[in-house]
Amino acid sequence: MDVLTFLVLIIGLVYSLYLYSRSGKQASQSGIVRIPPGPKPLPLIGNIFDLTAKELWVKATALAQTYGPVYQLSILHPSLSISQPLVFLSSPEVCFDLLDKKGGMYSDKPKLVMAGELCGCDDMVAFTGYGAQSRRQRKLIGLAFSKERIPAYQGLIERETAGFLTGLVSAHTSSASTASSSSQPLPSRFLSYIPLIRRYAGQLTLSVIYGYTVPTSYTQNVHDKFLDMAEDCVDILSNKIASGGGIWLVDIFPWLKKAPKSLESIPLFSFLPKSRAWKAKMVEFVEKPFEWVKAEIERGTQKPSFCSTLLENSDAVVPSAVTNGHMKRKSDISPDLLSSWASASSAVAKPVTANAKEYAQFEFDLKWTANSMYSASGDTTVTTVMHYFLAILQDMDTGGEVVRKARLELDLVTGLADDSPPAIKPRLPSLSDRYIDVDVPDAKGGTRKVKKPRFPYVEAVMSEVWRWGVVVPLNLPHRLTEDDVYTPPPSPSNPNPSPMFLRKGSLIFGNIWSILRSKELFGDDVDEFKPERYLPSPHEEAVLYGPHDEDEYEMIRKERKKRDPRSYVFGFGRRQCPGQNLVESSVWLLTATLLSAVDVRRPCVEGEDAKESVIIEKVDFNNSVFRTPDPFGVDIRPRSEKALEVIMLSGEGEEAESL
Repeated sequence: MDVLTFLVLIIGLVYSLYLYSRSGKQASQSGIVRIPPGPKPLPLIGNIFDLTAKELWVKATALAQTYGPVYQLSILHPSLSISQPLVFLSSPEVCFDLLDKKGGMYSDKPKLVMAGELCGCDDMVAFTGYGAQSRRQRKLIGLAFSKERIPAYQGLIERETAGFLTGLVSAHTSSASTASSSSQPLPSRFLSYIPLIRRYAGQLTLSVIYGYTVPTSYTQNVHDKFLDMAEDCVDILSNKIASGGGIWLVDIFPWLKKAPKSLESIPLFSFLPKSRAWKAKMVEFVEKPFEWVKAEIERGTQKPSFCSTLLENSDAVVPSAVTNGHMKRKSDISPDLLSSWASASSAVAKPVTANAKEYAQFEFDLKWTANSMYSASGDTTVTTVMHYFLAILQDMDTGGEVVRKARLELDLVTGLADDSPPAIKPRLPSLSDRYIDVDVPDAKGGTRKVKKPRFPYVEAVMSEVWRWGVVVPLNLPHRLTEDDVYTPPPSPSNPNPSPMFLRKGSLIFGNIWSILRSKELFGDDVDEFKPERYLPSPHEEAVLYGPHDEDEYEMIRKERKKRDPRSYVFGFGRRQCPGQNLVESSVWLLTATLLSAVDVRRPCVEGEDAKESVIIEKVDFNNSVFRTPDPFGVDIRPRSEKALEVIMLSGEGEEAESL
């Protein structure tokens, strides 16, 4: 350790000792209600050693088993006024009680110096404090990703899915003869799915948000400017800025950001040059695609998208605003939806200067909201598909029962089985296949239409991928905006819980991993991939879709919601993932299409003795936010000649559109 670093640490230590001596007596007399339980904090530094950069959710779950569903860690000792409480919630009840029912108090985001001020992420939806800006952003998101809007993207989602499948089978065929080497133990065809998944997730979102289409088909290798930029920035967000929960030393000691450049070679201040480089990339990621959309509108070559539609119809969003004058076509978004954002601003005519300012605010919100939607949905899709492959590999190891059951449902519609009736024309699944409308008796003696899954086992596979894989194991922290007192519900381990004092400014983490690995909710086989756990019993089926007692119906519905991964994997309360409807629809189609059309097996390679051996890899997880597996090999092939023909035929439309 050099002299300057040592001096800075000594100054910080002396300052902390001063605060510790001032506030220790006061904290001990602060009241009867205690702070949440947790491991004993060390003097001054608190629970810093209880935090880990890798798989923090695993450590957090182990602590929950000792201290209960609500416990607290502290950066610096909790008796210090500058300490930062970290509160972990590890059961559905406490997450719903605090993050949903008390959303007004628990929906803020921490003001992080590193992620926000230094790295330029302050205006991203995930980091925006709860207030006027976040409400404007989420209204804009509702215009693009509400459930009512998703059917408008059906053709786009199906086109990208077909392209992805074509790329998978083409990559396997074109590199089938590629040999492995000492530096690359597996032939490239077994890893070709990874860039294809990333391209699928990136291109789908770029198309929806900006109207941008990568100008090459999935069968061609591509390094696209926007895809590469997006992947680089999402990696910076997940694995650098948000590493270890996203809390940096400068967030606790903001004065560190004012260090002169002469000190940046010292490890203590190395975050400063990093933050400048990351901020430059993040700003470019926000500005470049948005400017591209505006240029396309200038040329009259824009494609319908979230950004182009709102820019062209900004008079419906910002009343009487001074706009860019591009009103070339009618919006396909309903006037009611368009005007909903305006209702949060002002419908009263203002002077031209005020309108110009209001329009500038609209453009600012729009470009940051667009970027945030891309960042939120990309890695969720990538991680989900990788966990699907992991699950199917395990299923095939034990006989392939999951795939067999799913295909029994799908083949009745797709006709891809060898013995399918000739009357069923072979095809891939479509989004319109997902639900059927059924008439359900209501309490007034009439009926109401309810959407019922057409392929319940396929739905169960998707749900189990999200539960078993736990795509986002620990949600980004919420910030408590005022002091709160909370008494957790009784539990077997704590039948008489005491009230807990939650301090204003505490960072609140929903431990999704702990919930979706709960034996109380899912049984002793929580580590197994078992879609059957989501299939309704005959009695539940009768109550949900037939004549029923309202109280029993509500009880079953609430219990199923409590066990539904969708209640957790997209976050909680008013800070839920804004792109969840698009992600769910696209993941469902990917799941159904992969199950129906391709076989997934472990790689088999030829050794030096000319004998083939199956490769079973140990998979590790090193992403700090998403539980994205490190690359692993998969042998992906068309299930049959009939399936190959259907895949290549469906891919022709995608390839034609890219020309």
